[in-house]
Amino acid sequence: MTEIEAKARTGHPAIMTSPPRRRFGCVALILNPDGHVLMVRPQYKPTKLILPGGSAEPDEAPNVAAARWVLTETGLALDLWQLVAVDYVSAGEIPEGVNFVFWGGQLPEHKAAEVAAPPVGQSGILETTWVPPADLPSVTDAEQTARVIDALRVVSYSAGIPLLLSGRPAGA
Repeated sequence: MTEIEAKARTGHPAIMTSPPRRRFGCVALILNPDGHVLMVRPQYKPTKLILPGGSAEPDEAPNVAAARWVLTETGLALDLWQLVAVDYVSAGEIPEGVNFVFWGGQLPEHKAAEVAAPPVGQSGILETTWVPPADLPSVTDAEQTARVIDALRVVSYSAGIPLLLSGRPAGA
C-alpha cells in the first residue's frame, strides 16, 4: 500500500498505519497517614512488591487504566488524573513501554484501613501492604524503588503535572 493509499483509507499518513507496539503501564502512588506507600505482591512476581496498577487496554486512557487496576487490586475507587512521574522502560523482562505514575493521594486512616487484596483468582494479587519509603530497597527491585522515590520527591515539592486527554485536563 502506498502512503497516499494509506492516507486515503485511514486518514493518517502511512507511517502511522503500523505504529510500534509499546506498553503503557498505569500505576498509582498512594500513601497512608504515616507516609507509607501502598504496594501489592502480584502472583506473577511473588518475591517482589510493586505499585498497584497494570497495562492500559487499547484506546484506554492511562488514568482510567490506573484507576481500574487500583480498584481491582486494592478495592480503592480513586479519581486519578495527576501525574507525578513518567518512566520509560526499555524492552527486557517486559515489552518496551512507558509507566505513568499517578498521584492517588494520602488516604485518611479509615480509608487506608479498608485496603485489602481481593481473592487471588479475581485480581492476581497475593498481598497488599504499606511500606515505609526507607524499606523499599529490601522489598522491591531497584527500578521500582527509584520510580517510587522520585514520584515521592515530586509530591513533596509540587503538585505534579496534569494529564491531558486530547488537549483537555483529565479530572478537571
